[in-house]
Amino acid sequence: MKQILIHPRGLRFQVAPGETILEAAIRQQYALPHSCDNGVCEVCSGKLLAGHCHLRNRQQLIEAGQEGADYLLLCLAEPQSDCTIEIHNILAPGELPLRRLACQVQHIEALSADVYRVRLLAPAGRKLEYYAGQYLALQIPGVEGAYFSIANAPGSRELELHVDAPPDRGNAREVLRYLRENPTVKVELPFGKACLSKPLSGPVILVAAGTGFAQIKSIAEQLFAQNYADPIHLYWGTRTLAEMYQKELPEQWQLEHKNLFFIPIAADKADSEWQGHHEELCSAISSRHDNLGNTHLFVSGSPTMVYSIYDCLAEKGLREENFYSDVLEYAPRG
Repeated sequence: MKQILIHPRGLRFQVAPGETILEAAIRQQYALPHSCDNGVCEVCSGKLLAGHCHLRNRQQLIEAGQEGADYLLLCLAEPQSDCTIEIHNILAPGELPLRRLACQVQHIEALSADVYRVRLLAPAGRKLEYYAGQYLALQIPGVEGAYFSIANAPGSRELELHVDAPPDRGNAREVLRYLRENPTVKVELPFGKACLSKPLSGPVILVAAGTGFAQIKSIAEQLFAQNYADPIHLYWGTRTLAEMYQKELPEQWQLEHKNLFFIPIAADKADSEWQGHHEELCSAISSRHDNLGNTHLFVSGSPTMVYSIYDCLAEKGLREENFYSDVLEYAPRG
C-alpha cells in the first residue's frame, strides 16, 4: 500500500497495488472532480510534489519535478512510492462543499442584556447543507472574522445565530447594526469539523461556555431528531445565572427526553472571569463520570477552557478521537 498526502489540506489515504489514485480516493469516499476516468477529459489533475507514479496505459513513469508532474492525471496515476500531491478541489469523506448565498434577515431579538438571536432565511429552492455543530461566516463590510455557530439542526431554510454583543465589543455591535439596517446578508457555509458528520454510539457529553451554547444546541437538537438512546449530559458554564440566556430550553429538554441530563454551572459573581472557573467545570463533569472510554465529548468555548477540559477528562479514559472542538483547528497546541 502506498500513502498519498494531499497538499495543502493534509489529507491522507492509501492506494493498493495496481490501483490509480482516483480509484483509491473514490473507494475511500473522497470526492474530487473527474469525468472520463481514462485520461481524456483531464479534469482530475494534480501536481506531483514528491514521489513517482506510473501512468496506466501510457507506459510512462513520472517523478516529482519532471515534465508532466505539474499536471498529473489521477485517473491514470498508479503510485510507485508514497506521494505528495497538490489538489485543491478535494473533499474528505463526509465533508460538504462551501457555498455562498444571500440570506434574508428575518428577525433579531434580545435573549439577554448582551446576547441576540438572529434568524436568517435561505433563498427558496436553495438547499442548506451543513452538519449539526458547524458554523458559518457572515460577509459584513469592514468586519473580518464574522464567524458564528449555527444554533439549529439542519433540515430547513432557516439559520439561527446567537450573537454576543456587549457595548465594548465593536465588531459584534457592527454585525448587529448591519443586520438591522440591511434586508439581506451574504453567508458562506459550512465550516468546522466538531460536528455530527457520522453516526455516534455511546454516551455523549456536551459542554458549553457562554454563547458556545449555540453549537451545543444544534448538536442536541440533531440527536433528539435521531431518537438517540444513549445518555446525553449537557454542561453549560457562565459567569452568572443571568448570562445563561436560554436556561429554560435545556430544562425543557430534560423533561421531554429521559436520557438528557442538564447541569448548569455558574460562578454567580458579576465581576468574576470564566477562565478562573475551569476547575469547577472540570470537577462537575469528573464527579459524574467514572469511565469515559466510550464517551463522545463536544466542547464549545475558549481555547483555555477547551484544553483544560480535555486534560482533566483524559485521566478518566477519554479517547482523543472522541474529543470534538473547533478550537483544535483554529488554536492547536504547539
